[in-house]
Amino acid sequence: MAVPCLTVLTLLLVSVAAAFASGPADVVLHNGKIYTADQSRSVRQAIAFTGNTIVAVGTDAEVAPLIGPRTVVIDLMGKLVLPGLIDNHIHPIIGAVNGSKCSLARIEATVEAIRPVIQACIQKQPGGPNDWIDVVQLDNYGFSATAADLDAIEAGRPLALEGNDGHTAWINSRGLAIVGATAATPDPPGGKITRDASGAPTGAFSDTATFLVEEKIPAPSLKDQAALTAAVLRGMSAYGITTLMDASVRPAEAAVWRKIYEDGNRLMRVRTAIYVRDPDDDSDAAVATLVAASKAGDIDPDFLRAGIVKVLADGVMEAPTQTAALLEPYFDAEGRPTDKLGDLNFDPKRFARLVTKLDAAGLAVHIHAIGDRAVRASLDAVAAARKANGNAGPRHQIAHLQLVDPADFPRFAELGVIADMQLEWAKREAATEGPIEPYLGADRYRYLYPAGSLHAAGAVIAGGSDWDVSTYDPFRAMETAVTRVGENSSRPPLNIEERIPLTTAIDAYTINAAIALGQEGTIGSLEVGKRRSCRPRP
Repeated sequence: MAVPCLTVLTLLLVSVAAAFASGPADVVLHNGKIYTADQSRSVRQAIAFTGNTIVAVGTDAEVAPLIGPRTVVIDLMGKLVLPGLIDNHIHPIIGAVNGSKCSLARIEATVEAIRPVIQACIQKQPGGPNDWIDVVQLDNYGFSATAADLDAIEAGRPLALEGNDGHTAWINSRGLAIVGATAATPDPPGGKITRDASGAPTGAFSDTATFLVEEKIPAPSLKDQAALTAAVLRGMSAYGITTLMDASVRPAEAAVWRKIYEDGNRLMRVRTAIYVRDPDDDSDAAVATLVAASKAGDIDPDFLRAGIVKVLADGVMEAPTQTAALLEPYFDAEGRPTDKLGDLNFDPKRFARLVTKLDAAGLAVHIHAIGDRAVRASLDAVAAARKANGNAGPRHQIAHLQLVDPADFPRFAELGVIADMQLEWAKREAATEGPIEPYLGADRYRYLYPAGSLHAAGAVIAGGSDWDVSTYDPFRAMETAVTRVGENSSRPPLNIEERIPLTTAIDAYTINAAIALGQEGTIGSLEVGKRRSCRPRP
């Protein structure tokens, strides 16, 4: 151990000497606990910055020579300093726009309970027969309604309810007429239109079928979307978040990010994951289109980059939707086996060819996979790419990972696949009990959100919020990852065996997230040469 320690000390002294040679630092923090998230996960006392670059990390005595007459010196009084936090899976533009709409957050999810809330919103938003009433944040787990049910709330104008899972929507009869959905309308790839016995749509849409509704609802202007999103970024900054990945970017979202950048609102480093509409299309033309979209999104290596694509492998697990793809069928509410396996959104062989081509083109693939069958198919696709192209390709990621078969735990490390997890969800609450527990049974439910098992198997775990599905407060997610208990909850832990150490939870939002984004050379840890913030030097 002596030689590595001596090497680290020598490098530190050399870096401090080099920094001193270039003059005093602009800022020095000392008398603290600096969690560096470096390779040895060391904790230091002091850190120095010049511009937005870290020039020294070490003991108070080692950094003191960098203090000059104009250096801003901050006494931390023993407080903790973490690297800038990174949200590796979030929807800032969608969430920002939703924040300006009629909300059903914390309202009981019954037609009777939501009626007065929606009608109050209608009073504030008068309009004609083509003006949508778009209502968001419906606690949709277990919710069921038909167009006729919603007509009882509002019949003259199109009404849309959007579930807070981001995968479900309900519309009234006027909405159905505007959308133009009929018995002859096919389900889109990766989506489902709920139908009655005759095949006619009932008014409920899930997964990519919700786009049929979304595309008919006018969006705010580009200027307004940019302003709303910039406000959200400022709120995220207050939680220590400096970098994010927008986990589903279509041309509309790409335009908003470009507008924010051009307006000079560079409050956050942003990576954009280009949405793949048809993961069964493995043609060279489809790959070329995605490569072109990614190149167009590479605006600034410090602030706005692409290089990632987003795929929906399946839907959601909660009843009654149950579009997450499982290896074994769902149970019914009484725990009896059914023939329902959920929906895999692609042909596995075609998807493997697509991932292989994207990997060869240098694009990382970020895959939404909730069920264990979707996870396995995603890992199989990456395995095909590694076999064809070698192991030096992009860092592919699988997000959510609500259920993973134990046989697949070691494959993440073997294939170099990042486990992108939303661990604020890893707790006992209404969403993980009633709509899931009886439908999986004890043997599978024991592995719900298996962060501990993946960590033990060597997987790199990155953290993301999936806001506005849940809070973007990273400290809430870290706490739940460690305790498996929700904030202020009296419920027992959810699968306490699946907790992870506190340092691993912090790493998920720092160095591991930076690795997932391929930016560990500049962010994710507090080391000499890395950036101190997302703001450029004046």
